[in-house]
Amino acid sequence: MLAAIDLGSNSFHMVIALQDDDGRLQIIDRVKEMVRLNAGLDASGNLDSDSQQRALECLQRFSQRLRDLPSSQVRAVGTNTFRAAHNAAPFLERAEETLGHRISIIAGQEEARLVYLGAAFSLESSGRQRLVVDIGGGSTELIVGKGYRSIAMNSLYMGCVSFSRRFFKDGRITAKRLQSARAATQVELEPIVQLYRGIGWEEVVGTSGTIRAVDHVSRALGLDQDWLSAESFGFIDDWLLSCGHHDQLTHVTERRRPVFAGGYAIISAIFSTLDIQRLDCASGALREGVLYDLNGRLKNQDSRDLGVDALVSRFGLDRKQGHRIKQTALSLLGQVRDEWKLDQIIHEKLLSWSCDLHEIGTAIAFNQHHKHGSYIVENSDIDGFSRQQQRLLGILIRCHRQKVAVELFEMLPVKTRQRIFRLMVILRISVAMNRGRSDITQPTITTKTRKKTLVLHFDQQWLDTHPLTLMDLQAEQAFLRDAGFLLELNCQESRN
Repeated sequence: MLAAIDLGSNSFHMVIALQDDDGRLQIIDRVKEMVRLNAGLDASGNLDSDSQQRALECLQRFSQRLRDLPSSQVRAVGTNTFRAAHNAAPFLERAEETLGHRISIIAGQEEARLVYLGAAFSLESSGRQRLVVDIGGGSTELIVGKGYRSIAMNSLYMGCVSFSRRFFKDGRITAKRLQSARAATQVELEPIVQLYRGIGWEEVVGTSGTIRAVDHVSRALGLDQDWLSAESFGFIDDWLLSCGHHDQLTHVTERRRPVFAGGYAIISAIFSTLDIQRLDCASGALREGVLYDLNGRLKNQDSRDLGVDALVSRFGLDRKQGHRIKQTALSLLGQVRDEWKLDQIIHEKLLSWSCDLHEIGTAIAFNQHHKHGSYIVENSDIDGFSRQQQRLLGILIRCHRQKVAVELFEMLPVKTRQRIFRLMVILRISVAMNRGRSDITQPTITTKTRKKTLVLHFDQQWLDTHPLTLMDLQAEQAFLRDAGFLLELNCQESRN
């Protein structure tokens, strides 16, 4: 059983699925609550107490359904409002405690990728190139792709909640306000219009509640067709203006009425700006994309591995050197994992990815490349990664050489801090052991651990013939000692 939770700016969704013997997913339960988290952002960019309470009460209900599922079978993601709120960090801690599972804050590009994945799995495999549009509470994603592969992705800072608050705050709907909201949408679309028109598409699909609500209104007004067309908007415009206020939107569910006008203005402007003639609604969206992505990870088809590999190719990194360091690092990890309470999945992956990417900063300059690399990794769009995971990966790369930036670890949650520090120790040792970039056989190293101590047992004869490696390890001793960690080198005479 797998569970995907989409903590959107307007609604929270939970999808539960069973995996059959052939690996296919069958959705067995869906839960949706309109929380309107984005509506709780005050003028200072902080979530107010009422919106936080609504969210926590919803998560408490979700937690009952997830109580018996291990964390490896659950993935929860937070979107635009979690990205935008200044007080997101303390709220996130409370939200995770309430839900009983970790919540990943995903970047706009990753949100777009998952939206497309969810839509693609819910549609027939037509082979046609398609444009997918998803209007959330605080952001709108537009993705062009083919099959299960996205070609162009953008997440724009506009959504049904934010635009309704901005242009229809008191609920009144006028022609002037609709035009202002559409003009603001066109401004957001302007940088990508030519790119998307150049790529092109053969069909357009909408995935969000906003688009389904507009489609429902179109049908309720007598447009007898199974899709949204360009002509639909003239009829809906007249109906909206005749209603005059969101309280009077009789063809819209009561809970969606306060955010309908903002979302409608966005989709109507997208239609006209991109010259769309027809849009079909898809059942799959972000939560289904999260579900299928999670299923891929469990089957060792992790999109994050592909994202890291793409960065390695893009920056021309030395794959052989990454592999050498990874071999040493994973060997050490295998010895200390249990004593240091390191998870076999995520911590092993973080260590592996850091080995692959530790030299990425040399694309800017060798001098201080650990700092350059940290910035690149933390600020790149990497498929499959949450913002928190990119932050941890960036810290490992930042601290793989030279002085340890202890202050970076102090900013991490207490439960995470010690484990990431220990991964950093393993990475530093592995880099030092392979500084010569040679395929020589590495010595057999055995370890002994204490809370803030790692003892490495070497063969004395090997160290005698590799004095530069010994010097590098002694330098590591000094750097780690300054960071409050003791690395001991224990040399033993060879028995041969």
